[in-house]
Amino acid sequence: MKVLWLCNQMPAILARGVGRPAGNKEGWITGMAAKLSQNNEIEMGIAFPLKQTESVTGVTENIAYYSFYEDTDHPEIYDKGLEASLGLLCEEFSPDIIHIFGTEYPHTLAMLRLKEWRDHIIVHLQGLMKPCSEVYCGGLPGEVVQRSTFRDTLRQDSIWQQQEKYKMRAANEAEALKLCKHVCGRTAFDRDYILSANPKCTYYLVNETLRPIFYGNHWEREKCVSHQIFASQGNIPLKGIHYVLEALAIVKQQIPDVKIRIAGDNLTSYDTPKDRLKLSSYGKYLRQLIKDRDLWEQVDFLGSISAEKMLEEYQKAELFVISSMIENSPNSLGEAMLLGMPCIAARTGGIVSMAEEDKECLMYEPQKAEELAAKMLQLFHEPELADRLGKNAKAHAKLTHDPEANYKMLLWVYEQVKEN
Repeated sequence: MKVLWLCNQMPAILARGVGRPAGNKEGWITGMAAKLSQNNEIEMGIAFPLKQTESVTGVTENIAYYSFYEDTDHPEIYDKGLEASLGLLCEEFSPDIIHIFGTEYPHTLAMLRLKEWRDHIIVHLQGLMKPCSEVYCGGLPGEVVQRSTFRDTLRQDSIWQQQEKYKMRAANEAEALKLCKHVCGRTAFDRDYILSANPKCTYYLVNETLRPIFYGNHWEREKCVSHQIFASQGNIPLKGIHYVLEALAIVKQQIPDVKIRIAGDNLTSYDTPKDRLKLSSYGKYLRQLIKDRDLWEQVDFLGSISAEKMLEEYQKAELFVISSMIENSPNSLGEAMLLGMPCIAARTGGIVSMAEEDKECLMYEPQKAEELAAKMLQLFHEPELADRLGKNAKAHAKLTHDPEANYKMLLWVYEQVKEN
């Protein structure tokens, strides 16, 4: 069987093999790709976009790889030229299965528009743009959403403009979903969404396999930093980190040494003239929030970090928080659960399919900072409850993210798509 993956970027397994910088995003793809490429009955290829027009092709780690040109800085803009590029690529590789990761990118729609290959395609649901676009602004004040800093004006990328781009991506996604014949997802949220958008498609439940480093490692209370919280990202309003800061200010009144460490872009940098020119409206809002709540000693933005550093941050923190307005199945929550961490998550989207509330994870209503603060205080004050949640979460995550079970399920799905 010949399987072609269509990814949103060059996976790390390929980047390392060809001597290019390996990104930190979508690292979970590497483990499954490595396993699939070792199957002697499968010939594997991976296609990915690059901003450069020069083609990058070859074979590494038993995987054939192909780049194609796409303006990855503007994924909201559909480029019809992608149809020809991907058509030629498919003719060269001649896949039995085309596995597309993500629904919101121009290359997804372009591939699905190729009628001669549509029966071969299975689309892997990740985030869903329409729900994301509806809550993108995260309940921020109107004046913050509408204003533009120097950086926002230069890039035409203020918060409301970002939301408009999400709406454009949602429109492309909507067309792509209508063309799908086969999709795989992993939550009641994505299942209900896709079957509402396209009742004729076939839905397969395929759970996610996480990054290899998170298997076999454990969170231990004795090794964590007391009253330290970890959040995996907060670079856009949709992720709701401003509500975490509001909650932190409440918690600080009872626990003065509370601290949060946040992975992802440091939107609040202000040390150099360049930093100040790069400040976005959302970054400016976060800075003001930190100043008004006197949280300078409580908040550390870590920037983009490796999987190894992420593991270290999980293990050092006393609890993990995910505060998004909407999520499908965030791998960061899966990683924290697999390590056995006490977790708090917004009760939204597919998160409720990932963990049983009050047994494996505490949950709160999105945008409710007071409720989030109460949950934080509860876990800080009740370590036995926190440890019990972490233990139960780990047991659940070991089943959900079992690499061998997920691999076998994926092979079965490929056979179903090939036969149908």
